[in-house]
Amino acid sequence: MILGDYMDIMNSIQTSLQDNKNISKEVGEGIFELVVIFHNNFPNVNLENLNKRLKTLKIEKTSKFEKSHISNYSFKKNILYFNTDEINKEYDVKHVMMFEILNIITATDTQTGFNTDNRFLALNIGFTEIIANYLVGNSKELLLYPDEAIMTNLITTIVGFENMLYAYFNNDSKFLLNKLMEAGVKM
Repeated sequence: MILGDYMDIMNSIQTSLQDNKNISKEVGEGIFELVVIFHNNFPNVNLENLNKRLKTLKIEKTSKFEKSHISNYSFKKNILYFNTDEINKEYDVKHVMMFEILNIITATDTQTGFNTDNRFLALNIGFTEIIANYLVGNSKELLLYPDEAIMTNLITTIVGFENMLYAYFNNDSKFLLNKLMEAGVKM
């Protein structure tokens, strides 16, 4: 990516966060810091969709009765939910936020990552966990989705990390299926 293009998208994202009245200045700065980390590691991933979604993103609190996990991103509503009952537990908030930013980056109107019609939900969750861990680590005791990450690591070994990245960032579950079949996995 050309430096000018990098600066243009990053300036645009920063402006989108600053102009979004649903996000406090501190939260916006934290999100921007994580986007910089992401973009430095994956400079070829297009961030226009993220920028568009950040303009109207809402962050809302929920309870354990509404959402059981610490966080959940609704791509249909463009709302990031945080479970107030879980937030005080031993989670690495930076890791949680990166996990959700990855969901926003890969969100379309119908899916996130390669999760199509919830057929690859656990795999998508596991891969998102792996990428978040790669980008910012996890310095706390609790993991978001350890079982899904373990399963996904096994599948990534079969399919290949680069192929998983391609399918994930291009919302291409068919590509992923083809790579699994090429590897001899029977569907």
